[in-house]
Amino acid sequence: MKQSPEAAERVDTPSRKICEFTMLKPIWIFCFFGLTYLTAPSAVFALDDAKKRAPAVVELPNGVASDETTEPPYVPKTRTQLRRQLTSMQYRVTQSEGTEPAFRNEFHDNKRPGEYRCIVCDKLLFNHETKFDSKTGWPSFWAPVDDIVVGLKTDYKMVYPRTEVHCRRCNAHLGHVFNDGPQPTGKRYCMNSASLKFIGTEAAEPVRDVAD
Repeated sequence: MKQSPEAAERVDTPSRKICEFTMLKPIWIFCFFGLTYLTAPSAVFALDDAKKRAPAVVELPNGVASDETTEPPYVPKTRTQLRRQLTSMQYRVTQSEGTEPAFRNEFHDNKRPGEYRCIVCDKLLFNHETKFDSKTGWPSFWAPVDDIVVGLKTDYKMVYPRTEVHCRRCNAHLGHVFNDGPQPTGKRYCMNSASLKFIGTEAAEPVRDVAD
């Protein structure tokens, strides 16, 4: 039996269905992205508001949470500002990773009780309680006040690898750390006096000799 032309046009063939789906696909895509455009901004704004309300918390190495708001953010100083603030030796040591002369620096034999701060940003780094006489000619400590205050990296300026120490807040070079210090850490933070600012306190236990 022969079909009429009208009936033949109404037959749903696979190719006809694919053609119709292909024609409708741009409409579905337009609707999807249209809804995404309308709803996304509100979600983003809500997330931003939540971030602004949440306090900034830093996880310290010992597992104690510290609120960043307790210390104002550090604003890096320009080269011109640093040259005005620092002596030529302080600038060379802190900004170019230089080294001051042994035994001819300010704090190598300092036995007064007090704290040692970064000469650039005034961050508290060490205190007299961990200072010891290493007989090397540079101020030495067996630990900083907290591991979070200093940063470490490996340098090869002496051919063999050494562990460089810098202020984590302003990135000023401080010195190097070695594994030949006294207990309880076995570390020797060999610092440059030019990188430090000493602030004396009232009488406390004197700095101990390395042999004690």
